[in-house]
Amino acid sequence: MAEHFPLSALLPAKLDSMAEQVQARLCEDEQVGGMKLAWDFIGKELGTALKSVLDCDLLEVLGGAWAKAAPLAELADPAKQAPGERSLVELAKHELKRDLHPVITVTIGSCPCVELKFKYALIANIGAVRLVVVDGHILGGDLGELWASAQLSYEGTPLHPPSESRKLALPALFEFAPPGIKIPVLKADGERTG
Repeated sequence: MAEHFPLSALLPAKLDSMAEQVQARLCEDEQVGGMKLAWDFIGKELGTALKSVLDCDLLEVLGGAWAKAAPLAELADPAKQAPGERSLVELAKHELKRDLHPVITVTIGSCPCVELKFKYALIANIGAVRLVVVDGHILGGDLGELWASAQLSYEGTPLHPPSESRKLALPALFEFAPPGIKIPVLKADGERTG
């Protein structure tokens, strides 16, 4: 397995404006607005919860995007790849963009739950990648240079400037947990299943 690089590592250590944004949203409820609350503590707890939600591995997220790449589509069809046959697919230098939408539910006292919906915009730049495919699943591969940037926003307001990672020193070889990442089958009309 490759080194675990969580998506949360692309966030700044402190998200100061998040507490202010969330406080405004939560205070829309009259009961919450009338309470004397430790907003700094609430903001810190929200930051911890958000980083926990974004503890997913960067390579797993990228693997899900690679599974939808056109060169892999035929390998999802059992009629076009014999069972157990290993295929190596190379994807040249490319950029992947992915928006994730983490949701944190907050309850304060007897007030109804409030769902806070965030947007995490990820951009990854990949030097190149070779993927091993067996039985319609990406098992792993080897990776060239990789660097990424991300920006977290709440209700359309960015909570920090986009942060860019260093070029990651991930091991050249990586594996996904069995059975690997499923490649959606491409139907005749071009739509994917699975």
